[in-house]
Amino acid sequence: MKTEFWFNRLIEYWTLPRAEEVVEHVIRGKVQVVQIGNFGPDFYSLADDSQVDRFRVGMPLVGIEDNLDYAADLIPKIQSAGARVVGQLSSTLHYGDHRIGYGLFGDLWSRIWTPDLLGESPIENVMYATSTEASGRLMRKNIKERPYFSYRGCVSNPNWLNILKSMVRKGVDIGLDGFNTTHNYERFCGCSFCADMIRAHMQGNFCDSDLDQLFGGVYEEIADLRKPSGSVSESLTNRYMVALEEAAALRRKQAFDSVFIEYGRSLRPDLLVAQWYHKYGMRVNDERSALPAHLWGRGEDYIWYSQGPNRWGSSIDQGYLADMGINARHMHAAGGGRPFVINKYDYRRWRVWAAEAAAHGGASPCYHGGPPRLELEETKRIAPEDYYGPIVRIQRFLAEYESLFYLACPISQIGLVYPRRSERLGERDYLDALKRIAEWLEDAHILYDILFDDQLSERAGEFPTLILPNIRRLSESEVDAIKRHVDDGGKLVVAGATGGLDVEGNIQTPNAIFEKSTDRIYRWESRDWLPEIKKIATLDGEPEMPVYSRLTEDDKGQRFIETLDRLCDGYWLQTDAPWSVRVRVWRSEKTKAISVHWINYLQDEAAVIETPIPIGPINVNLFIGSDVNVDRVEWIYPEMKSSLELYHEVIGNRVYFDIPRLIVYGISVIYID
Repeated sequence: MKTEFWFNRLIEYWTLPRAEEVVEHVIRGKVQVVQIGNFGPDFYSLADDSQVDRFRVGMPLVGIEDNLDYAADLIPKIQSAGARVVGQLSSTLHYGDHRIGYGLFGDLWSRIWTPDLLGESPIENVMYATSTEASGRLMRKNIKERPYFSYRGCVSNPNWLNILKSMVRKGVDIGLDGFNTTHNYERFCGCSFCADMIRAHMQGNFCDSDLDQLFGGVYEEIADLRKPSGSVSESLTNRYMVALEEAAALRRKQAFDSVFIEYGRSLRPDLLVAQWYHKYGMRVNDERSALPAHLWGRGEDYIWYSQGPNRWGSSIDQGYLADMGINARHMHAAGGGRPFVINKYDYRRWRVWAAEAAAHGGASPCYHGGPPRLELEETKRIAPEDYYGPIVRIQRFLAEYESLFYLACPISQIGLVYPRRSERLGERDYLDALKRIAEWLEDAHILYDILFDDQLSERAGEFPTLILPNIRRLSESEVDAIKRHVDDGGKLVVAGATGGLDVEGNIQTPNAIFEKSTDRIYRWESRDWLPEIKKIATLDGEPEMPVYSRLTEDDKGQRFIETLDRLCDGYWLQTDAPWSVRVRVWRSEKTKAISVHWINYLQDEAAVIETPIPIGPINVNLFIGSDVNVDRVEWIYPEMKSSLELYHEVIGNRVYFDIPRLIVYGISVIYID
């Protein structure tokens, strides 16, 4: 996919920053997108309350009008500096206490619905648009360190969507170029609007008899349809819960489209829109994973995923890298090449964070709370300059070499198939095999990319070698495409219970192509996929994290990589870089060049700020094909004075050269004549 608006230099502030702080950064770093502030219901519910921490408000001042005026003054200054400004806007969250009239439940409700603020109120009281139990009782949570109670507007309720539209209109009026909407993960509540949506979805997926059995009564008369209560089989209950998650994902998508794409772009046709989602550990906690492929990210300008806590540091001795290679490939593939943001809260390894994004085709870094504050010098020995220096350098570097990144395509010898169908069904073990194999590929510096199981009919022939890691559900056309791939000379690796089910989940006899090894097929029999859970000694509190044994210490992994090497007739990239270095290769469309991106994760892990340990020299031997003429090879990285031309040799269809020294991030650029 070629997006009309592309970027790879972004900064984010949860709370609006000072103008001199952000404008200077935009100019120095040639930043393209600034994502800032909070323009949604949580802002309006707290902004007038001087007792609440401004971080929770997402705005720096006390008072709704004062903050909106501040934003209206700041936004054009950022735009004049060269960046587009995207506002954050919660799709559900607001704070207060309905029993005593705090937040939007009190006099504040009538105060915000005026011609100068949000216009005419679509509803008498916010409680008529807030999520409820089936009994009618308002749903709320008392969350530690958050003000008052947390309530959620119900996106099934058209009144709530009208409230959001008024807030979108206000944001557009004060100059925002777009919105990234947060808190998009709410499931159905017990209100009648949700019940109607659930009932309509289920009646298209189940017969009346099954629905009646699931709830031990007449389904049409059941008020709360969120959890079966009848005595039925586990398989039928699971089917219902999967369909319920699908319905919730569709509802969230419909609400987003209605508010931001349809209404927002009716106000401003070029409005940038995105959604803030989460995918911790690549597990089934992606709030839109149940969507069909044609709706996933449809209409969005960029993809945004938070990757969870404890991803801010490494423990090399324990084999814990906290890298984002698999996650980034997933986001790039799922988004069709759109810009994406890896939000991993890595407030220590700023260069690593930015390098991961750049090397994998994304945009970073972003941050949730803002750069280090001056007072941290006294308590944690961290200064604002520890952020600004490295980040400005890498952003200027990305701008200088933008032609290497824009409209670039990954070069991949291996296509690693992602089981999106199993993900949609919420299977807990669906990625175990993929993640284990991907870690081996990463450690061995093998060039791979992700494609989805439901893309095999169209894309099976794009990669010289396919790996099917426990891809249980396959259609006849997909199996035929895989067979054609092998018949045409392609190689195939099969692991787990691949092909044992059809796309509907019915048991089928796997095709013979998946059953045994041949000269072009490698059947990997091991099913020992799971990582070890370790306390990470270098992170605060020693949290427990899943850690895979590294390839250098894994006999099974070494056998896998050696056998795959023979199957593939040698790897395209061969290097003596250690496992703690990651690599990705791209071909640029605008510049005739092959870019090999290198990330070094080796650091002084006892230091309070990012303190890389450089490595080198690194030997590189890359397959380029017989029809490629190499003009020169250059070594570039953000901290260097100017590019360094490397001595290289071309022997047959491979180019050989050495990288003298890798600090954190560098690119060896092979210019093509």
